[in-house]
Amino acid sequence: MELKFSSPVNRHYFALRCVPGDSLRQKVCLEECLVEPADYLREVKDGFGNSKLTGCCGLPHDVFRYRIRGLAQVENGTGDRTPLHPIYRYPSKYTAFEPEVAAFGREVLEECAKRGLSGAVERAVCAMNMLYERFDYVPGTTHIWTTAAQALALGKGVCQDYAHIMTAVLRYMGIPARYVNGLMIGEGYTHAWVEVYGENGWYGLDPTNNLHIDDYYIKLAHGRDYGDCPVDKGIFWGNAAQEQEIYVNVEEVGYDPDSSISGTAGR
Repeated sequence: MELKFSSPVNRHYFALRCVPGDSLRQKVCLEECLVEPADYLREVKDGFGNSKLTGCCGLPHDVFRYRIRGLAQVENGTGDRTPLHPIYRYPSKYTAFEPEVAAFGREVLEECAKRGLSGAVERAVCAMNMLYERFDYVPGTTHIWTTAAQALALGKGVCQDYAHIMTAVLRYMGIPARYVNGLMIGEGYTHAWVEVYGENGWYGLDPTNNLHIDDYYIKLAHGRDYGDCPVDKGIFWGNAAQEQEIYVNVEEVGYDPDSSISGTAGR
């Protein structure tokens, strides 16, 4: 990622959730972590358990960049078995139970009842299927502050909107859910999906692509919604316009057919 300023800024404080953390599902071998300019860099855990890099650049600068490169070993089908925190049962800033969310939630509940679905994950899959059928992926129609209800009213948006809508609807249905930022195999940008809490812990679903999360996904962070886990966030002193360039590349670098572990490289 590279952030360019139209004129120099200073006293730039930043928080980055750009380094994947270790879990039962993924093990990360970090080969490069470059953040510049930075007077200092500190790795901490945020309130949701995500890895976060914090730092500051006090001197004037017109470019800020970071580059992360490494290898992630991802085990397909292994979820996060951490205990459920009740915070993921309730609406949040971007996932409020507004009329649009409630109406769609009732439709999903009716469909689940018709099909005799009772488990949390199978009902979540039903919600994902229905959202995928009625919502269109159209970049540029929403922004990072768009709520689930606003996106539903538009009927179109990007991966963040799919994840917010599905998270909101699942919580309305009484199913604990959380928003996830991460990487998906291929080139482009970061991706967003949903984790639902079932019998075996947290299980990932990608409503944008109507897929179950597998070893082609690398998780960066999770929270109640986007506001809890942005990849990069900061403040600075100065009167400057910003121009951001992001490049993500994730590719499979090795696979053992006798093992459920595959290697995925990301930068």
